[in-house]
Amino acid sequence: MLYQRNMSGLPYAGIQHSRHPFNIRAQIKANWCSLLIGCFMFVLGMSLLFWNEGRAIHSTRSLEEAMNTVISLPFALSPKEENNGHLVHLTGPLSVAEPLTEVEYGIVVSAVRLKRRVQMYQWVEEEIQSREYEQNEYPFARYTYTTEYRDKLIDSNKFYQRAGHHNPTEFPLKSIIYVSEEVNVGYFALGPELKAKFNNFILVTSDERPERRDIKMHSGLYYHCQDVWTPEVGDIRVQFSYAGKAGEVVTVVGMQVGSTIRPYKTSSGKEVLILCDGAMSVEEIFLQEHAQNLWTTWIFRGLGWIIMYQGATCFTQILCALFGRYSMLHEVLILGFGSVSVAVSLSGALLIFAFAWIWYRPFFGFVVASVAVLPIVYGSLKLYIQDYYDNNYRRLHTH
Repeated sequence: MLYQRNMSGLPYAGIQHSRHPFNIRAQIKANWCSLLIGCFMFVLGMSLLFWNEGRAIHSTRSLEEAMNTVISLPFALSPKEENNGHLVHLTGPLSVAEPLTEVEYGIVVSAVRLKRRVQMYQWVEEEIQSREYEQNEYPFARYTYTTEYRDKLIDSNKFYQRAGHHNPTEFPLKSIIYVSEEVNVGYFALGPELKAKFNNFILVTSDERPERRDIKMHSGLYYHCQDVWTPEVGDIRVQFSYAGKAGEVVTVVGMQVGSTIRPYKTSSGKEVLILCDGAMSVEEIFLQEHAQNLWTTWIFRGLGWIIMYQGATCFTQILCALFGRYSMLHEVLILGFGSVSVAVSLSGALLIFAFAWIWYRPFFGFVVASVAVLPIVYGSLKLYIQDYYDNNYRRLHTH
């Protein structure tokens, strides 16, 4: 047993590195399956990181270009021809030419979009794996059948027990989203792409009961059934919600085409079309877009690194055997990162990150590249200091 000296000056037991010859073929043969999976995951994580950094740079460039070229327009200003084809920013209340209606249900809403959601009462099959065993010693499945309101049609022909569990073959009423034909913010009309961005739907609450007797109302829902409390298979219920109510103040950033706001394409080909609730300045709205882009970027970065780490973990034995051949490299990685898997995945992720950003922001990219090798430098320095103390400790005890 070899006794070494740690940084605090106290001796501790350590194990010398093996000097046995390294057989890479034997390691690959013994761990070929995990090596294959690990390489696939590692390459997948690298690809995800590379794509994500390209997307982040692309989005950042487009937002910076858009912010530098956008023209802020007063609400009362009518469209000017010199602004055609340019990116404009305007704030004001929504105005809708005609309200959206559902006559049979008595729904009248002045909004950009009105959604009709239809659910049908259907049989639902659930498979339960039994822990009991039949004579053939294989587990068998049990099936239970319940009735629920569902948005999508359930094909009862695929049921294990079809007798007595028949669903209709189609919905008698379809779900649909109505869109107002004419929506304006001041003198400017909103294009179809901008109308599609109104997605914060609010439930329609009304006390007005429909005139049709076969339609019943309960808790804001409209039922096509004989009895709300005991529905039958095939009965439907309808729910309404709206988005973009007239009078609400919104902020819009898009390209002026005549008197209409349409998507704006930057020099890199990315479309810029922004819709926000409330009154926001140009700086506020682009700061919000940058923050959203940053959050998305970091989510994909974390996911990419986790995939790379899992991939490196699959062939950790081969890496340890390979680095174990060079004791100095192995100890540097262990001291710098804590484990070989973390070392390989983290350094690889940082280098991909740096390589992508060097073309856009060279200084930032080189700083990240330096950070990628910093743990190795730290491990080397720590190993040097540890060896220095070990040598002094041996020299003192020898004399």
